[in-house]
Formats: sequence, structure tokens, C-alpha cells
Amino acid sequence: MASVNIGKKLRDARLQQNMSLDELQQITKTQKRYLIAIEENDFDSMPGTFYVRAFIRQYASAVGLDGNELVEIYDGIDEPEDIETAIQYETLDESRTQMYDEDSQTKRFMSSLPAIVFSLIGLAIAVVVFYITWQDRQSSPMIQPPASEIIRESSSESSSESSQAPVSSSTESSTSSTSEPKAPTEVKFENESGVTVNMSAINVANPAKFEFSAVTGPCWVGIYIATAANNDNGYFFQETIQPGQPKSVEIPAGTTQVVISLGASEYMEFKLDGQKAEFNPNNTGIGPRNINMTLAYAQQSQTGQSQQSQQPQ
Repeated sequence: MASVNIGKKLRDARLQQNMSLDELQQITKTQKRYLIAIEENDFDSMPGTFYVRAFIRQYASAVGLDGNELVEIYDGIDEPEDIETAIQYETLDESRTQMYDEDSQTKRFMSSLPAIVFSLIGLAIAVVVFYITWQDRQSSPMIQPPASEIIRESSSESSSESSQAPVSSSTESSTSSTSEPKAPTEVKFENESGVTVNMSAINVANPAKFEFSAVTGPCWVGIYIATAANNDNGYFFQETIQPGQPKSVEIPAGTTQVVISLGASEYMEFKLDGQKAEFNPNNTGIGPRNINMTLAYAQQSQTGQSQQSQQPQ
């Protein structure tokens, strides 16, 4: 028997129609655990081949696919030929002519190798000589001509004042450059239990910005935030994201806890403030995920302001 992408075809068709497994169970009258097994190509966990064929036909009919075609694929009909078995390997025997040609090419390369090496050495020497010459032209002469100075008693005070003027400007420039840049956002995977994943993020921008991208198939995304606006019920954002159509979502400023629900999580990648969130580093499987994320916002440095307030007036 063959099971070539049957589960993936059926799951993709269901997601394109925004149909949940509970809705599909009501339509097909098939238990939800069998529907999940079909999507994961786990046909051995079903009662028998008769029920497998029947469940595949019911599932396909509900999502608008040809159930008979999928059953034929399950039975091994029209199974694509294994690529590896179709490869025709060449024999290791070679004619004497081919061996002679390869030997002659090797000999020609070896004979020309000394000329290539000497050419590279000459080129390197020329580059070094050019660089040294260029540096000599750019450098200033070792003996500088003495600058002509005219000493006047009336100009002594003005020259002393002008020599002290740059001190204050340098002090101001040093104080203005003391502010430190914001540290980048860090997103960390904490742990997981079943479909529930716990994550945390620090140095988050306020407000935070999520970017969702579907990789190879559509994925439903929902962001839940308990706020007075939704009466602590319902999603702040929900949408089915298609491949090639990324979506950016900016959450309310000061939010410290969000729940991100993913339908087909194997198709989804998302970032927080430009940093990728690795929510499945252990490759624990496909399917839905509920990600609990705690946010800690960046603290702005006050060093520059405190130093400016300490400058003498």
C-alpha cells in the first residue's frame, strides 16, 4: 500500500476552506482521532483497510477533492516511481581513449603549473611595490618647514583665548555621545508540553511588532490579548496567512503577555521586532501550537541626560 502525500493534500484542502477538525467531524461523522491520523498518514492505527478507504472518501468529499483518486494512491495505483530506482548508473568501465584523454589533460595541467605559479608570484610582487609607492606618496615629509610666527603683545591675549575655546566644544561632544544604543530584542524558547509552548522575550520595543510569514502552505494565526477592549474574550487578531503574503501586527503598548495560536504550525515562521522566534526547536511534530509569550520591554538609558545636568553653567 502507498500513502503518497494523502494526509498533506487533505489537510491543505481543509485549511484553504478555513475548516476546523471539529467541523469536519460533524460533516463526515468520523471520529476526530481518525481524521488526525489520516492527516498524519498514520493508517496503521485505524481498524482496517476498509475503514481507511471509507474515511479517505468521506474526508475528500467534505473538502472538495476526488476521494477515488486518493484511494487509488493509498492502494498503490499511480504511485510515482522512486527517483532513486530510475537512476541509471554508468558502468565503471572506461575505454582506453577516455583514459588517454584524461591522462593527457592532467599532464598538460601539470606542465603549465610552474608558469601559473611564477605568474602569481610576479603579480603579488607588483601589487606590493605599487602599494608601497602609493603609501610613500600619501605620507607627509618627515621634516616639516617651520611655520612663520609674528609675535605681538596685543595678540597674546586673543591667542590664549582662542586656544582655550575648543575645550568646551570637545566637552560638549563627549557628553552628547554618552547615550548607549538599545540592546537588540532576544526571543527565548522556555519549554513545551503537548501543543502548548512557553517562550519569553527581553529588550522588546514598545510597542512590540510581530511579523508572520507562511512558508509552504496556508496557516491560521490568532493573537489573544486579555484587554478591556475585548472583555477578556476573543482574539486581538486572527487571519489565515497565505504563502508570499506576510502580515505585520503591532500589539498595544505595554502588553506583557500574549497567546499566539497557530493552525498548521509547520507552515509558519514569525519574528518579534525582527528577531526570529524558534517555537519548535526540538521538531516535536506538526499541527496546531498555542504559544504563551511573556514580554519584557527595554529600559532607556538616562546617562546622557544626567551628565548634561552636571555641566557647569
